[in-house]
Amino acid sequence: MINFKAVERRNPLLPDDPKKFYPQVKSTGVVDIRMISEELSDASTLNSVDIRAVLFGLEKSLLKYLREGYIVKFGDLGTFRPSLRGTGAETADELTASSVKKIRIIFSPSPILKHTVATAVVKKIQAS
Repeated sequence: MINFKAVERRNPLLPDDPKKFYPQVKSTGVVDIRMISEELSDASTLNSVDIRAVLFGLEKSLLKYLREGYIVKFGDLGTFRPSLRGTGAETADELTASSVKKIRIIFSPSPILKHTVATAVVKKIQAS
């Protein structure tokens, strides 16, 4: 279940309009690799230390391949890919590595992941 709270905000496109209340996700907490590895261990014959080692290795490989310019398909979760932002040049020859101003990662969720989140039950909670 995804909890949300009501948050009062101004519409940035219409700053003179009165504020309205919008839903904002209220996190249930944080789950880390240790917690996930223990849960996976309970559901398999592997121990949590072995699972943690695999997850850390997976993280290391993901970083390596992104740094090398690969698109990384992550099973039914989605795809990670590097993306560039930069300044334009008049000709292709004038475009250099110094034209790149920002490198970032784009994550594109898979249809299964999108469906899973889109069909989650939501519940309003009191703001804290």
